[in-house]
Amino acid sequence: MAFKRKSRVAAEIPSSSMSDIAFLLLVFFMTTTIFNVEKGIRVQLPGKGEPTQIKADNVVTVRVRQDGSIYLDAKQNPMEIPSLGQLKDELEKRLAANEKLAVIFEVHPEASYDKMIDVFDEIKRANIVRLALKIR
Repeated sequence: MAFKRKSRVAAEIPSSSMSDIAFLLLVFFMTTTIFNVEKGIRVQLPGKGEPTQIKADNVVTVRVRQDGSIYLDAKQNPMEIPSLGQLKDELEKRLAANEKLAVIFEVHPEASYDKMIDVFDEIKRANIVRLALKIR
């Protein structure tokens, strides 16, 4: 009596559905991942309207130079501000003397972003409501 040999089935993992599983995992992780969104600086811009004319006596320019030094210019008389606290004090003093004070904020393009944010925060803390951002 002759026995028939059984053919051996090779042991392998079926890979036909592997691409489906990988695609489903990819879609799952993409839809459940939370992405960080940069919020930036919150600035309330004015609505459309007529441009206003401001007298030169009512304008002060705060400049941040490339090296991070802060200067306060009023009528072309630059005054170096050694610390952020002194900037706030000086702006509050000038605002108390002139309630129509407007500040122009100018930052050198190569100045550090952190320094710009710190100076901007100090201007806001000094209760300056008339603020212009000057872009080079």
